[in-house]
Amino acid sequence: SEHKKLENELKDADRRKDEFLATLAHELRNPLAPIRSGLEVVARFRDDVPAAVKNTLGIIERQTNQVVRLVDDLIDISRITQGKINLRKERIELKTAIEMAVESCRDALESNGHQFILEMPNTSVFINADLTRVSQIILNVLNNAAKYTPPGGKIALEAKAENGCAVVTVRDTGIGIPKEMLPRVFDLFAQLETAADQARSGLGIGLSV
Repeated sequence: SEHKKLENELKDADRRKDEFLATLAHELRNPLAPIRSGLEVVARFRDDVPAAVKNTLGIIERQTNQVVRLVDDLIDISRITQGKINLRKERIELKTAIEMAVESCRDALESNGHQFILEMPNTSVFINADLTRVSQIILNVLNNAAKYTPPGGKIALEAKAENGCAVVTVRDTGIGIPKEMLPRVFDLFAQLETAADQARSGLGIGLSV
């Protein structure tokens, strides 16, 4: 029937999209490896170059790391859509995942002069989860908070145990999310559509991951 034909065409288009994302991510990752290696070599001589060169090196390092994070997100999306994500669950301490995320996000927080408040439980909280993925979830939420909070704003992360569950809350003084956008906030490539937001870095896939 015509309906079945359209359904098959949509499935085929979706499959080609997944294949494109996977191919794009891996093709982008290949040249990034020697670029990062070259930066590591140059960084060894950081103290022997003029201040202007040192500042430029810092910019290149930060932007390269940003591209690496975007490519990693693309790879994760392609794996998720193809059902290739395997969770390695184990007994982990929530604090460990949070510390990993905060460390990865520290540059974004400090570069914008944000006041970051971290509230951890007084006792250890253990969860049965994939450490890398839990840390990645927290990192993506923190990155969004840092990205959409004006310089000098406040970002707070609170972790606690509640009714047998581990609860992590992130609050910020940023621009917020319009009510009509809330149903789409976890959709792939979903971003706020104002001109100011479009100028920000990112592909709109972090929360989807």
